[in-house]
Amino acid sequence: MVTWREEKVLPIPIEQAWHLFDHDRLQRLIPGVVQHEVIERKPGVVGSTYRQTYMQGNRLETYIVTDLAYTNEPDYKQNTIGFTLAKMFRLEMSFALKRIDATTCRLIYTGKNEGVNFVGRSLLSLGGERENEKIVKGFLERLEAEVKQIQK
Repeated sequence: MVTWREEKVLPIPIEQAWHLFDHDRLQRLIPGVVQHEVIERKPGVVGSTYRQTYMQGNRLETYIVTDLAYTNEPDYKQNTIGFTLAKMFRLEMSFALKRIDATTCRLIYTGKNEGVNFVGRSLLSLGGERENEKIVKGFLERLEAEVKQIQK
């Protein structure tokens, strides 16, 4: 299993930061996502499902994303999602925002990627950590670029 936890202070208000994670902006943060559609929106969000298609190299993967946890309070916002990729990897990611003051918040981005079968576990043990670090770093760089756009 590969896990990560990254924290970053964002120099924008918590509400503006929260909107960076809106469904219609998803492809700006994760450009490999070529399609994202709501299957079912549940009251309170938890249990909502989405069909997502991701371009991996020259191969398209479609999977179902589920909201596992959701909080939208003035000083704390959090969304945890989970999905199984290529029938080999079970991913869970959480994006949390904590208000620092009126113009600043802290992002806490955590997650785990675990193999669900022998092939998935083998692939993760053979370089999964390095590949995951690249993906997380790329996500944070794109998030910083979006924050800079807001600041203009």
